[in-house]
Amino acid sequence: MFQAFYDHCKRNDYWQPHQKILLAISGGVDSMVLLNLMQRAAEKDHLTIAVAHINHQLRGESEAEASYLESYCQEQGLVYYSKVWSALDKRKNTEARARAFRYGFFAEVMRQEGYASLFTAHHNDDQAETVLMKLTRGSALPNLVGIRARQSFGKGELIRPFLIFSKDRLEQFAKCSRIVYFEDSSNQGDAYMRNRVRHQVVPLLKKENPQFLQHITDFTEQIVLADELIQSVIEPKYERWVKKTAAGWTIQLAELKQEKTSLQTFFLMMLFQRTIVVKDIAISQSQIQQLLNIIRQQAPQLTMDLEQGWQIVKEYDVMYIKEKQLKQDKKIVYLNENESIFLSKNEWLGLETTTANLEIPEAVKDWTEYSLPISGQTPLPLMIRHRENGDRISLTPNLTKRLNRLFIDRKIPNLTREQAWIILSAQEKIIWVPKIANSCLSIPKETDKILYRLLYKIKE
Repeated sequence: MFQAFYDHCKRNDYWQPHQKILLAISGGVDSMVLLNLMQRAAEKDHLTIAVAHINHQLRGESEAEASYLESYCQEQGLVYYSKVWSALDKRKNTEARARAFRYGFFAEVMRQEGYASLFTAHHNDDQAETVLMKLTRGSALPNLVGIRARQSFGKGELIRPFLIFSKDRLEQFAKCSRIVYFEDSSNQGDAYMRNRVRHQVVPLLKKENPQFLQHITDFTEQIVLADELIQSVIEPKYERWVKKTAAGWTIQLAELKQEKTSLQTFFLMMLFQRTIVVKDIAISQSQIQQLLNIIRQQAPQLTMDLEQGWQIVKEYDVMYIKEKQLKQDKKIVYLNENESIFLSKNEWLGLETTTANLEIPEAVKDWTEYSLPISGQTPLPLMIRHRENGDRISLTPNLTKRLNRLFIDRKIPNLTREQAWIILSAQEKIIWVPKIANSCLSIPKETDKILYRLLYKIKE
C-alpha cells in the first residue's frame, strides 16, 4: 500500500523534498495509517513532518488518545502540537463548531511554524458520505464536488491523499502493519446524519454495486471539470456586471436579461457564492428561481428579502444586494460657511467660500466628489434633510415641480429617493439634491461678489 500511496502523492506533486508538512491526527485508524505512511515518505524524501491533535473532550477516550499521541511523537522524534476544545456548551451545532475550532488551530500552527501543507486522512468512504449528504440536503452544483483532494488553506495547502483508498483498505493495512489506533465511540451511534449515512446507506449501495465508491470518485471528478467549464464562461461576465460597493454589491442586468436561463442560473449561483454565502447566509434553489422571475418581470422596482436582514432590490436595469436600511429618521442638520459635516459614514458635505477653501478630511479625499457653486446671496444657514411630502424644486424661474414627480420622471430608484439629501436655504427653498438636480435658485447672479461652493463627497 505504501508504494501506491507514495506514487499517488508524487504523481500529484503533493510535496517537494525537504518540505515541512503538518499532519492532522485524531488517533483513529485513518489518521494513524496516514502518520505511518508519511513517516516512511519523510525518510525517503527528507521531509519534516509534525503532528497536530485536537482534544475535543467529547468522549471518554479523548484523554487516552492525546496521551498516546504525545508519547508516540516523543519516541519517534516528531514535533507534537495539541489544543483542547474547552467550549462550555458543546450540545448545539457540535460538528460544525468543532470543525471550525480544529481547522482554526491547524491554520494557526501552519502560519506560526511555517508548514507548507496540512494533510488529513479523509478517504473514499468519506467522499461518498459527503456527496450523499449534500444530495439529500440539496446543494448547488459546485458544492457537489464533495471533498477536494487539494485546496488552498491558510498560508499553504490542505491535501487529502487518501481519497483513492477505501475505509476497508485502510483498516486492512492497519491490521497487517499492527498499527495502534483508537476507536471513536461517537461513530457507533446514529445521532448524527453522517453516521446514519455511513452505517445504513453506504453499505447498502456497496452491496448493490461493488464499484459504488469508484463511481462516486468518477462523479466528483466530472463535477470538477464541469464546474471549471462553467466558471470560464461566467467569470468574464461576472467581472463586467458585478461591482462591490460600500453598501453591498450592484449588478447590471441589461445584458444578463438577454442570456439563456442556464447562464442566468449559474451566474446567480456564482454571485451568491462570492457575496452573501460567505457571510453565512443560505440561498436555496427556490430563491434562485424566484430571483430569475424577478429579473424577467417588467415591473421596474421589486425586492426580495434574504436572511439576517439582507435583501435584493431590483431597480430598472440594476440589482442591489444590500442590508436593509433602517427607516430614515427626521434628521435635520444645518451648515454655515466654511463648515462641513458627515451626513453618514459614507457621505460628507461642506460649504466653502471663494476666499477660503475648506480643509477636507483625509478619510474622504479619495471619495467621489460633486460640487455646486451657489449664489452669495443665499440665506444661511443651509438646512440639510431627507425629502418630505410636498417638497418642490424650482427648475426655472417660472417652473416648479414636485420632487417626487421629478424622481419618477428621471427614473430614480426608490432606494436612492429615500437616501437622497435635500439641501435648502434658510428660507427652506430647495437649492440642491446632490447627484440628482439643482434648483435655478442656486445659480449665482452676475452681481454677486462672494460665491459659495457646496462640496458633496461620497464613498461609492
